[in-house]
Amino acid sequence: MIKQHFENLLSDYAEAYKQDIAKHPLVELITTVIPEALSEIIIEKERYLIKGSAGAGNWSITPWIAIFDILVTNSAQSGYYPVFLFRDDMSGFYLSLNQGVTEIKGKYKREAKHVLKLKAEDFRAQLSFIPNQFNKNEISLRKLSTTKSPYPGLYEAGNIIAKYYSAYDIPDDAQLKADVMAMLKLYEILSYNEGLPTTQAEIENDEEHYKGVEDLRKFRFHKRIERNAQLAKKVKKVQGYTCKACLINFEKVYGELGCKFIEAHHLKPVSELDKDKVELDVRKDFTVLCSNCHSMIHRLSDPSDLNKLKKIINTNLK
Repeated sequence: MIKQHFENLLSDYAEAYKQDIAKHPLVELITTVIPEALSEIIIEKERYLIKGSAGAGNWSITPWIAIFDILVTNSAQSGYYPVFLFRDDMSGFYLSLNQGVTEIKGKYKREAKHVLKLKAEDFRAQLSFIPNQFNKNEISLRKLSTTKSPYPGLYEAGNIIAKYYSAYDIPDDAQLKADVMAMLKLYEILSYNEGLPTTQAEIENDEEHYKGVEDLRKFRFHKRIERNAQLAKKVKKVQGYTCKACLINFEKVYGELGCKFIEAHHLKPVSELDKDKVELDVRKDFTVLCSNCHSMIHRLSDPSDLNKLKKIINTNLK
């Protein structure tokens, strides 16, 4: 059905573009039907968010359907993510590993395209192996001379790798699913390898405890999980704002200044962290800790051993 959905989108979009976007059935196809069909492919549904857009208020020149790893981004405006991008004449579409162009455009203004191309080259360099089907470093979304929107050009500049599908030769569902899974694997590798921005002190501390490159990557990936604002918010809402190790509640100590102040800690040991399957259950895979206890638990040989940290605290406070 995925192939059929894409065929319907490509064949009907030009006519729909002339009509009112409000409650148009093609909008549901792009924002609901195709995303739901793609979500059936994905096993880790808690980790990935699929969104599609036909435009806000008016039809977009280039509609898109994106797959967001929430540990990287949950918005098309920032970060990087796999996305189906459609040519403005609907002659075909791409499965592209692309970048959030809105944030770059806002920050760099007229230099946005140049910056996107530089970042795309850097991302490609981080991928040690790129399968043959994703051999397109350059994509072309603008085929109509009347296209005035800046976004197709920004998406073109933001492309990291891509595969093109002609409207006249869309592969079957099995191949489309295989391509999505292969692209998600590359997406995981990139998010796993990408170093987190840290201070020099943090870098030195990380390297002191994680000498091997692979362990250091896992540790930084672990930090990415804990620093994800959406996940942390859910953890705190479920588990509250009292440190599970030392029992400090910042609001009781600091009043309004400490209201809802706590940190989320992912309990999976760094040594066992697997980029292919990340546990994200806010009840069983996380706990909440004050800043001090959070730093100390990471110094344990097993950062998942909350009971050991509690014993250390109780022993030294006697």
